[in-house]
Amino acid sequence: MKFATSLILLAATIPVSASAQEKSAPKEDRKASEVTVTGFFEAIQSTELTPGTEQLSSLKLKKMVPHGTAVKKGQTIFTFDTKVVDEKLKAASAELRLARITMEGDEFDYEQFKATQDLDKASAERSWKRAKQSYDNFQEADKDRLVKSAEFSLKSSKASLANAMEELKQLEQMYKEDELTEESEEIVLKRAKQAVDSAKYRLESSTLSAERTISQTLPAQIAQQKDTLARAELAHAKAIRSLQVARAKRDIEMTKKREAFEKKEADFKELQEERRHLSLTAAHDGVVFYGSLTRGKLSDKPSTLKVDAAVTGTQILATLVNPARLQIRISLTETLLKQVKPGQQGTAKSNAYSTGDLKVKVKSVGSAPYANNKFDCVLSVGGTSGILPGTSCTVKLPIED
Repeated sequence: MKFATSLILLAATIPVSASAQEKSAPKEDRKASEVTVTGFFEAIQSTELTPGTEQLSSLKLKKMVPHGTAVKKGQTIFTFDTKVVDEKLKAASAELRLARITMEGDEFDYEQFKATQDLDKASAERSWKRAKQSYDNFQEADKDRLVKSAEFSLKSSKASLANAMEELKQLEQMYKEDELTEESEEIVLKRAKQAVDSAKYRLESSTLSAERTISQTLPAQIAQQKDTLARAELAHAKAIRSLQVARAKRDIEMTKKREAFEKKEADFKELQEERRHLSLTAAHDGVVFYGSLTRGKLSDKPSTLKVDAAVTGTQILATLVNPARLQIRISLTETLLKQVKPGQQGTAKSNAYSTGDLKVKVKSVGSAPYANNKFDCVLSVGGTSGILPGTSCTVKLPIED
């Protein structure tokens, strides 16, 4: 009985193991002296391999190195079929030649348009000058001449009447002295009286014409001259404005045509350049992993790349990772974010290779989450010879209680 009681007391004094603590309470709800997380070895130097073509939106794989192949700088990794590309290049060359001929015609038409505009502008200026000169002539001379003409006509009519009346008076006086026969007297006097009546009529007409000229014709002509000048001024302004608008529109159209032609030329040159580089080579030493890596990890889905497969010009075909220099990338929760700081040291152990414990040091901790309740953390690590990027490891970091 005493022996059983002693066993119970002894068990009560033995500390609970760390694994038992992890099972008994959530990791982030307890205060522990060490945190264990899963990380992934990541190459510090890595390059995503993509065709990078814009003119060639679709390519066909012809040759490719297997996934996981170790390559040297400059070694060919992917090559593409050139048959479709050559056909496209031939068609683009013909289109460019046609575009150049069209552009030359557009440039010729544009020069013709500008020359015609110069002639139209000169014609509009001449029309405006004629209208202005006509108005100035009227104001400086024609207006006064019209008044003087009416006054002179009236004065001439008055003189004609006075002369006719004086002649009739002289005849009547002469006939009283019986110098002519009675029949002759009647004829001459009759003619003289008719001349006086005619002079009176012309005087009345001249008087009416002069009055109308001064009171009606002259004001009407003054108004007409002003109206003609105003219309000529409007027509001139409209003509100049129309020429300016037409020129501005034509300039914009020509700019667009030139830019379109230049783009077609640039696209053709780019297509030629892309044709010359229908292969992807290694930018540095490394290992070829098909697809892209996310935070040092390979995709859970295996790559479907194969010879004769169609790929896009922007597709990431593979990632070239250099295993010579690695770092470890882990994720921290909000709770761990408060406890893990740059400079902290710990250990890491590869899950794929027998390397033993590797010394690690916290290099950086993200201040903003990259996903819900996940913050990025990068660790520097040494002694990674023989470890491939993309493999996992177990990281242990001591933290303050």
